[in-house]
Amino acid sequence: MKNRLNIFFLMLLLVCGNLKVFAQQAAANLPIDQDSKKIMYRGVIDQEGTKAYLYNKAIEWFGFYYVNAQAVYSVQDKENGKIEGTGRMKIFYNDEKDGVRRDGGLILYQIKFELRDNKYRFTLTDFNLKSASKFPIEKWLNKSDPAYNAKWDSYLYQIDTTMQRLVTTIKEKMKPTVVKKDEW
Repeated sequence: MKNRLNIFFLMLLLVCGNLKVFAQQAAANLPIDQDSKKIMYRGVIDQEGTKAYLYNKAIEWFGFYYVNAQAVYSVQDKENGKIEGTGRMKIFYNDEKDGVRRDGGLILYQIKFELRDNKYRFTLTDFNLKSASKFPIEKWLNKSDPAYNAKWDSYLYQIDTTMQRLVTTIKEKMKPTVVKKDEW
């Protein structure tokens, strides 16, 4: 029994240690735009379909991904093939005192779709911690900052994994819908 407990605690330490390593690696691998020096996820995807069709697919994706898509939109311009809005995501940290997961704040980010015939581009940028004034999360990348907090790596990791998942859903949901014929 004692050996099992020791093995359990050893495995727990390894998992916690690996999460910190993954968080640090994610912070180092975030996509930084060379011009603006901001974190930016961007993709240009060749996808068969007219601008109007791709616009409708993007609107469909917003409805799939966001609980209240109408609250996200700031621009819906079908004629010019443009959708813009502000996305939100919560971040968390584990309280070292009692091991409870706590609210770390709310991250706001800009999402933009630009649509053309047979092509679309998505951009996710301007990540800010919601507070009394704008707090760009790029500040969390600076480990030499006197205010540096080890939680920042975990927050960046959470943001990166969420944005990677968001990008994956965009690519999947923007594909043409396959209609199966019911042949019986």
